[in-house]
Amino acid sequence: MKGFGKMTFPMEGRVWVFTGGAHGAGGFEENRGFRNSAGLFEEVIRWDMCGETLGGRENFVFNTARAGYNIKEILREFDRRIACYRPFAVVYVSGEEDLSLPPQTLREGMEILRKKTKEIGAQLIELSAEEGGGDSLKEANLLLELVGGPRSQVMAAERERLFLEPAAETFSCSGSLILKPEPMKWLFVGDSITHGALHTCGYDSLPQLWEKYIRRDWGRRDDIVLNTGVSGATAGEYLKRLNIRYSPYAGADVVVIMFGTNDCCFPGEIDTKRFKMQLCSIVDDVRSHGSQAVLRVPQPQREDAGERTRAIVPFVQAVREVAQEKDVLVVDHFHHFSVLRQRDPEAFLSLMSDGVHPNAQGQYRMFREMAYAVDLVKEDSMVSLDYPRAK
Repeated sequence: MKGFGKMTFPMEGRVWVFTGGAHGAGGFEENRGFRNSAGLFEEVIRWDMCGETLGGRENFVFNTARAGYNIKEILREFDRRIACYRPFAVVYVSGEEDLSLPPQTLREGMEILRKKTKEIGAQLIELSAEEGGGDSLKEANLLLELVGGPRSQVMAAERERLFLEPAAETFSCSGSLILKPEPMKWLFVGDSITHGALHTCGYDSLPQLWEKYIRRDWGRRDDIVLNTGVSGATAGEYLKRLNIRYSPYAGADVVVIMFGTNDCCFPGEIDTKRFKMQLCSIVDDVRSHGSQAVLRVPQPQREDAGERTRAIVPFVQAVREVAQEKDVLVVDHFHHFSVLRQRDPEAFLSLMSDGVHPNAQGQYRMFREMAYAVDLVKEDSMVSLDYPRAK
């Protein structure tokens, strides 16, 4: 592993780009629903190591690796896969594709990558799949040790706990999302439910599951998923941070939006009228850049969330109204989770990490709900699976 010296934390507002071949992509075949090395690294860099700073939670990690690519293909698409994100650091994860190259070709390619990365003002970390032994947790910890961050043993303890099995439930469709023949970018914006830190214990959140799904089951290996959701965000706060969370990625083919969970916590300051205006502004902005918009309705809270359990209800309705008024595709997590709670209260509770946040099982269920809602369901795919109810 090659890289640079230890860094000072917390750092703020830095973009990290992971790239390489199949091993760097870390898809469903390699990791199932457990996070790949980029996802595990993101968990720590955007949460454990950011302190209480908002800017620390804006240390975005994007994975542009692509199965089948070696250093030659990555260099050919350097601008599209690396430079366009203006990264602070680039993590190149080499694998079988690179090992199949003549040694001299690989050495020359890596030297060009070092030069091009330096030219855009970024730093390069080189990680071989052999160093991590194909284990995403080990790889992430090696990277964190290199940059000066702590190892995360909690993820290791949870890794073998969850197994996917055939799913029984299906969900409603709100309309069809249009897939382009050329590579697409998917941008997820929102609060902690989108951010996906902490509460899944090392397993994928919805954006990470979507990345694996769209690449594996839809064969869209060049599609890139970006997640700029930030824990604690409200729609109004997001609008004040557009230059960080949206503007650099404006024009993404699809923008998936989810707010309301925190907006409901400020009585007298944020009401549903203001929230609707803010949500309309977000949708209008997305569409003005030629993007398809998808609205996600927050899931219900557990009773131990206190007043928030009731306060969120009118905000849920506000999201539905904006979706109807703006003719936007909508993923109604509140409806689907509520139906489950009525039918089987214990099953609903098993989807939650605490009163507010879904756990790994809850995030996987929301992923399945989204696939059905936007009419992107394939048989015998990730959507055909689910985690059994937690004991």
